[in-house]
Amino acid sequence: MTLRSLVLAAVLAVPAVACGSSAPPASSPSSAMAESRIASADGVSIHYIVEGSGPAVVLAHCLDCNLHYWDVAAADLARDHRVVRLDLAGNGASGTDRKTWSIDAFAGDIRAVVNAARVDRFTIVGHSMSGTIALEAALELGDRVTGIVPVDSVLDVDAHTPAEARARLTAQIRGDHHNFIDAVLPTLLPKNPDPKVVARVRADAMAGDPDRTAAILESVLAYREDLALDRLAVPIVAVDADFHPVALDHDRAHAPQFDARVIKDTGHFLMLDKPTEFSSTLRDVIESIESGVAKRRPI
Repeated sequence: MTLRSLVLAAVLAVPAVACGSSAPPASSPSSAMAESRIASADGVSIHYIVEGSGPAVVLAHCLDCNLHYWDVAAADLARDHRVVRLDLAGNGASGTDRKTWSIDAFAGDIRAVVNAARVDRFTIVGHSMSGTIALEAALELGDRVTGIVPVDSVLDVDAHTPAEARARLTAQIRGDHHNFIDAVLPTLLPKNPDPKVVARVRADAMAGDPDRTAAILESVLAYREDLALDRLAVPIVAVDADFHPVALDHDRAHAPQFDARVIKDTGHFLMLDKPTEFSSTLRDVIESIESGVAKRRPI
């Protein structure tokens, strides 16, 4: 299995520019935490939280995770940013009645939330499968996205998973979901994982629906991240764990502005493994995008 398929498949089993849309009406953001729901384009109810004030940041989680995986990072950012967290469809407190589990539909969840929250321009942070979703959201929303921060995601855009391999993997998930989780989970953890973190992500994964997980996995692994990077000009700065290295040369061949920060001795759930260091690194990356230190694609 390729690096990309291993990481993405595991994350989906473990909790773990085209046409731009019109901007929503301007409004004065509130610093108080507000919890709400909005219907995505296909009618699925999407749960989200908005807090803080300042430049906007959108946080999107991996499959079978939820917006609370960002609690520590969101609290730090909300001191001087407007932070929007959402439960993607099929996850957390959002609806599960989606007919087609596609990357475009998940990008639609983000579009619906930022429009409802009256967020015009924002940096998008996507963990694992949401790194892929962030690429599509940036293509669809155009200049409204000021930067992309893949978190342990978009590790090697030249690593493609053949259709036959995707079919075998999704069949395994549907046929033996719990054993699949137990087999893959150790490959996503640091050498000495916190037992509480392990218990948390395992419980969330076990509660996931195998058919939904398999369908989303197929969609994520079939998505052409390389072609998306070819079209994106915004700054892209990843925050990665060190257990599977990012292929910067491959990613930069498609997006010369691609950069990455690595947090040592972490696993795939680095925001849980080292929450304080992760929050500090994420803040630094976001501020580098906002200040212009992180550059757009060279002209």
